[in-house]
Amino acid sequence: MAARLTSISRQIHWPLLIRAAIFAAAWWYLPAWLFVLVACCLYFFPFFEAQRNFPAFLVLLGVAVATAPSMLMAVIYGALFYYLLLVKDFLVVDRKSARTIFAMALSFLLFREFFLAWNSGISSGSLLWAWVVAAAFGILMNGVIAARRGKEIDDERGSRARHAAVGVSAFFIFEVLVACLFLPIDFIDQSIVVFLAAAFLLDLVPTYFFRELEPRRIRTTAITLATLLVIVLASVKWGI
Repeated sequence: MAARLTSISRQIHWPLLIRAAIFAAAWWYLPAWLFVLVACCLYFFPFFEAQRNFPAFLVLLGVAVATAPSMLMAVIYGALFYYLLLVKDFLVVDRKSARTIFAMALSFLLFREFFLAWNSGISSGSLLWAWVVAAAFGILMNGVIAARRGKEIDDERGSRARHAAVGVSAFFIFEVLVACLFLPIDFIDQSIVVFLAAAFLLDLVPTYFFRELEPRRIRTTAITLATLLVIVLASVKWGI
């Protein structure tokens, strides 16, 4: 047991864990403007790979500022920041999967905050913020695609195709967000429905972009997510 604990301890990157704990504490205790300042200091020093991962950090910062303080959310945001630092410092072997996992987790928090604030139907405010959330998702999708290097994204043609894929994905999420505003269900259930659509895109769009998509994978992903969607919609309490 002692040897196992020692092995686990060695696998933990303690300097990054301390920075993540400071991030969580700053979010919990400090005013928003001071938290942003502390978070930027924790992220940008050292500056290594800071620019490449900055869009994902910006989305994390925006969602964190919009969230009401609680101990649970402090732990969650601290964990996400720690995970982002691991990706930033090349301490995660499979960076492609790491970015996808990070984007999925942060996407759910994005949708949660949106429906927590706007779950009473269509309004000019809800439509505006739906665009903002969809754009944030597009930023995360762009990060997942850009995690791979190659001619598919490095040349001018690849760059245009990547921007088109990101734009279409963001617009699709916007449509799903607006559609879910009509559903008389709890904000968590609304968030789960949009999250399933986002997971579908995050899984298939990058593989399609790099010509690695197979019909079997499409069927498996579609059937899995459709089954989960049916389970969610069948188990929720409808407010009709």
